[in-house]
Amino acid sequence: MGTRNNTSIGGLILVGLGILFLLDTLDIAHFGEIVSTWWPLILILVGFNILMRQKQEKREKIGDIVENVFSDSTHDVNSNSINYSNVFGDLDVKVTSPEFRGGFISTTFGDSHIDLSGATLVDGESLLRMDGVFGDVHVLAPKNCGIMVTAKTVFGDVSVMGSRKSGFAQEIVQKSPDYDSATKKLKIYMNQVFGDVKVW
Repeated sequence: MGTRNNTSIGGLILVGLGILFLLDTLDIAHFGEIVSTWWPLILILVGFNILMRQKQEKREKIGDIVENVFSDSTHDVNSNSINYSNVFGDLDVKVTSPEFRGGFISTTFGDSHIDLSGATLVDGESLLRMDGVFGDVHVLAPKNCGIMVTAKTVFGDVSVMGSRKSGFAQEIVQKSPDYDSATKKLKIYMNQVFGDVKVW
């Protein structure tokens, strides 16, 4: 899969260069001016390509096995809510609260792995909001409660309780079959810019 992605990106680069040379030959735009004007965007795209290749290699090593997603350095949290703002580095959290009420998580550079399978929700509806810029987000949902997930990503894949979408600016809204009748409910809102989002 990683080789196929690299081949596609290499093909896009060749097409882009061909268009630039064609515009220069037709005297519509000058290659040197385009490069001097758009070099910051070129650097961003090259950097993004490197980051995505690293993420792809990491995903291929991890696979879809739940036990491998959550590392041995996971932090146990027993508080009733979680509130994290992480700029650099991965965030691994395992919530074991007997009265979980949701919370807020913000990450800028790094993956977020949130294990809620050991948490017990309070009665009523709780909210967990997760916003991120660069990195993948994995959430293992709590058991014995109704779950409703709204997951969005601009560049990446979205996978929520068996439903999956790939491509640009994807969104999945899904709730468990027992959500409406459940006495304990959790709404999860996830917004990611670069990276995959997965809830199961």
